[in-house]
Amino acid sequence: MLRRLIPLTAFFIILLVIFGLLFVNQTPNLQSCEGNVTYTLSPDANGSLGVLIVYMDPGISHERAEAVFDAAKKAGAKWVRIGLIWALAEPSPGEYNFTEFDWIINAALQRNLSVLPVVMFTPKWASGKPDAEDYYLYPPAKGEYLHDFAKALAIHYRWRITHWELWNEPDMRGFLKDLDGDGSTADEYAEMLAYFYSGIKSGDPNAKVVLGGLANSKVEPSCEKGYLRKLLSDPNFPAGRNFDVANIHTNFRSPEDIIQEIRETRAILHEFGLEKPLWITETSYTPVKRFQILPCYQGGEGFERYVHDALVVELNEGAEVVFWAALHDYGSDRPESDPYKHSGLYTYDLEPKKAVEVFRELSEELER
Repeated sequence: MLRRLIPLTAFFIILLVIFGLLFVNQTPNLQSCEGNVTYTLSPDANGSLGVLIVYMDPGISHERAEAVFDAAKKAGAKWVRIGLIWALAEPSPGEYNFTEFDWIINAALQRNLSVLPVVMFTPKWASGKPDAEDYYLYPPAKGEYLHDFAKALAIHYRWRITHWELWNEPDMRGFLKDLDGDGSTADEYAEMLAYFYSGIKSGDPNAKVVLGGLANSKVEPSCEKGYLRKLLSDPNFPAGRNFDVANIHTNFRSPEDIIQEIRETRAILHEFGLEKPLWITETSYTPVKRFQILPCYQGGEGFERYVHDALVVELNEGAEVVFWAALHDYGSDRPESDPYKHSGLYTYDLEPKKAVEVFRELSEELER
């Protein structure tokens, strides 16, 4: 199991490093801060807080997993977002191996942490390009493969998992590859979403499908622009009927830009007559000075304020669940040139940063 995981995990890490380097190369000259704005939680805000947990896969030790979930609980998180790798859970057609995923999910649930699994990475046997080195980034050759896997997941985890997310940032070309060569993955993802939705609902009609979190980057060249509108207008698999919860990522954006992103997303949904809940499954920033691109959020204190302000504006804008990315820092496998390496509320060794208290206090405020 672990040996099968290593190439997938290693490639995923390389992708994130590359994106980090691109991020650094595109960092604009820092402007001066034109006065800090005080953001306070609206009395009408009634969402929940979650955290992205990295390295939470079948290669993790049980002791480490329990310590990580304990840290999430202490931080005040209500949700945890973890990867569920299709290539590991169904290594051969119809051969399901949920043993380690069961243990991980049950460990979270025992701590009253709701789990949002992100289903991604196509098995070699199902891949549309099985001979490619990165076969797992390609859509399945047949949508039925994904339907059947989704149905098996929903049946197996009925009563335990209420929401399922399909893929991470499908609009980023490094996470989902273009199979038909038309320069876009929106048509492939729209088809995947249709089969996934049908499978989940067949296995558990009450389960909800969360759209894969869209990066929506306006500066990253590897991010496909206008993705949500393309999904919703797909002529063969119009996506509006195939997800229950809209989902975006707001990493390294200012509070003002986050508000704009949320409102633009809702406006696009309204264009297609859709009214759907909105989740934000990644919000991130860094305490590392050279990567702090927002002039009003500088140094350690700026990092702590960003954790507060970004989450507050998202909740005030009506996001139902918002996730900080990540619970803890990345490990030694990630270079210091990666802007996301130290974005955790905890260090990699689970030593709490001051931002943990900010997160916890906000979670407690939501419960009052």
